[in-house]
Amino acid sequence: MAASPKRTAPSAGIRAPKQERSQRSFDLVLDTTLELLAEKGYAGFALTEVSRRSGVSIGSIYTRVDGKDDLLRAAQSRFQERMLAEHKDLTEPDRWTGLSLAELLPRLIARFAELLQRQGRVLGAFLQRGAVDPEVAKVGKVAYFDIRDRFVGLVLSRRDEIRHPDPVRAVGSCFTVVYAALARGLALDVPSEAAEGTDLPTLLEDLGAMTLAFLRTDG
Repeated sequence: MAASPKRTAPSAGIRAPKQERSQRSFDLVLDTTLELLAEKGYAGFALTEVSRRSGVSIGSIYTRVDGKDDLLRAAQSRFQERMLAEHKDLTEPDRWTGLSLAELLPRLIARFAELLQRQGRVLGAFLQRGAVDPEVAKVGKVAYFDIRDRFVGLVLSRRDEIRHPDPVRAVGSCFTVVYAALARGLALDVPSEAAEGTDLPTLLEDLGAMTLAFLRTDG
């Protein structure tokens, strides 16, 4: 399995507040940014709208960031922390105690899909922006590998039920396929107007069956 990339330093265009009041104001700006991304995606994201909704002046925003893209990167860090905390809770081994591989895998995929669906519009905005912004892409990769490693670790806890000759490789491939299929099915990697219609329940059922069959093959 490829090594996960290390966390990167904050963008030079982002200046962290030093006073509690300033931090509260910047937190409000970041939360408003995420709300706007959830509603309108990157195309509808503008500093003027963030300022209007948050009640924080444009001038105050510019004391913290150099521009729109730096604010997006700061908001991405905030979003990633929240999403990773959710995924950490989702993959907590105690949540899945007593379930066999056949019971665990489809339920885990379904819960993972719910998380992606709930965060989809914001995550999609970062995925689409990451295609042209290396900093956004780099932060996104850190989160992707963290999520992958937790998924793989949980499934490998049922290693005695996996018959594939290379369990680590096999489970890693399962995650790659699941993530790619869900990203496309939920239209995370394309603008909403370009989305294809997907029967999500059928997709989840098939992903559970396919990954289970792959892990149970003996080569």
